[in-house]
Amino acid sequence: MDDSAENDPTRRVLYVKSVCMTCLNKTSHCHYCNGEGRNYIEASDKTIAQIINNLSSQRKCDILKYIEKGYADG
Repeated sequence: MDDSAENDPTRRVLYVKSVCMTCLNKTSHCHYCNGEGRNYIEASDKTIAQIINNLSSQRKCDILKYIEKGYADG
């Protein structure tokens, strides 16, 4: 991704759900996570690629078709 896209405030960002390591196995939670000890972080390009690679071949094909057509919305 080039720097102009990285700094564009209108760009869409994908997030992944993670477990708060500070609150793991504790009864309370910190201000970074929800009551279940989960938080959302911005997904890196590598993480997005890994998620897509773990999909079925048909689903990957469908996603690539959307990308090639330039669909912004599903």
